[in-house]
Amino acid sequence: MSERSGKSIFAHKQTYSRKGNSKSRSVRDVADEAERLDGACPHVGNSQPPTILEGIRPSEVVEVIEQRIAEQNKLLRRLRKEQPDRKGDLRTIRSDTHVMLGSVFSFPDPVEDMDQAEYLRWRRDVIAFAKADAAWNGAEVLSIVEHRDEAHPHVHVLAVPICADDNMRMDAKRCHEGHREQDRHKDHGWSGSPSRSYKQAMRGWQDRYHAAVGAKHGQARTGPRRRRLDRAAWKAEQERLKAQKAAEIATERAAEARRLADEEERRLSAVTWDTVARRLREAEAVHAIATGGLIAAIRQVDPDPVLLERLETPGQMGSWTNHDADRNREMSLALAPVLSDGLEALRQPPTGPGLLGGLSGFLRGLAGWVNRLADTSPRWLKWPETVAYVAHGARQAFGTTYTASTLAGVIEASPAWQSFTGDARARLDQARTVQALTNPRVSLPDAPSHRGI
Repeated sequence: MSERSGKSIFAHKQTYSRKGNSKSRSVRDVADEAERLDGACPHVGNSQPPTILEGIRPSEVVEVIEQRIAEQNKLLRRLRKEQPDRKGDLRTIRSDTHVMLGSVFSFPDPVEDMDQAEYLRWRRDVIAFAKADAAWNGAEVLSIVEHRDEAHPHVHVLAVPICADDNMRMDAKRCHEGHREQDRHKDHGWSGSPSRSYKQAMRGWQDRYHAAVGAKHGQARTGPRRRRLDRAAWKAEQERLKAQKAAEIATERAAEARRLADEEERRLSAVTWDTVARRLREAEAVHAIATGGLIAAIRQVDPDPVLLERLETPGQMGSWTNHDADRNREMSLALAPVLSDGLEALRQPPTGPGLLGGLSGFLRGLAGWVNRLADTSPRWLKWPETVAYVAHGARQAFGTTYTASTLAGVIEASPAWQSFTGDARARLDQARTVQALTNPRVSLPDAPSHRGI
């Protein structure tokens, strides 16, 4: 490994005024170069538009600065009239006042050789550092752009001072460590050149950048030749940084794995809770139908007024028992097969896809059975007599101790309906128990609900 091999950081931060001078470009020049406008970057052979990572376009930053300066100057003029003793502090913002901070961070690997995943991790950490650094210095980041049209990919960050009581004139130098320390050097009359304090402060800034970003990505603070390191020392440092980088990546991957696992667990929990909630709603709906009775259930499924009237008509047993033998025989021959079919169906619990599906089929079958009773009854037989005949047969078939007065009562006393209501109660209790187990915040009710429709 040669002395020039290995990776080290590159980070730079500077302030700019709107006017610019021989030592520093203007705000407009910096923004135009960052945006790769025509003629603004002759040093780039084949310039390409930047990628805006966060915020607004660099040219828009200039517009924001001009707008804020205009507003702030109005405020400063008004305050200067109100507070004439502070005229010096309340001077308006001049064109040579530094009002923007520009930072650039470069990735050590060439564009064509860089590892894309590693670069994106570095870029993410650079953005986080730049935003935190601006906030700590009383500035606001307005634009972050990326360039990949030069040898090394790099990120530009443009920030402006936050208007505050301690920085009424939007002085970017007050938001820059180097200029602050240089001013302190002058104010305290320290020996030596003020630039020494400036350089020392910026070395501290680069130390912070290296600790927050560079070291995490295997980048040395400075190159070996500048620190006069021999081959062995430089190689040892590179191995240490490489191990540190690997540890950072492993930590990130472990954190990402935990995040994905937690996300999957939350997703599965949400699916489970949704399923449990849906089944509870279904169980409550079935229970409401069961406790509401047959007539209420049919009104929901098929509110046929003729069918409802036939189901609710009271029977009149005394009428048909007084008919002569021929009529009784005719009635029995006509109704007995239909009654037998119906009673057999009423012995079996509703079957189908779920309780609601089974109940729906059961009710449709009942409607057909009642219509068959009406169609096969002799013309001379009144419907209340038919109801009484069916109720009497159901009492004998099911072994009940009472005779239902209506067909609805016959059906509700049947094994099929009793099975349905029992299953509905059991299903509701089960759904509530499952909900309580999957969501501890939901407590079990003291007793099952018996509310109607």
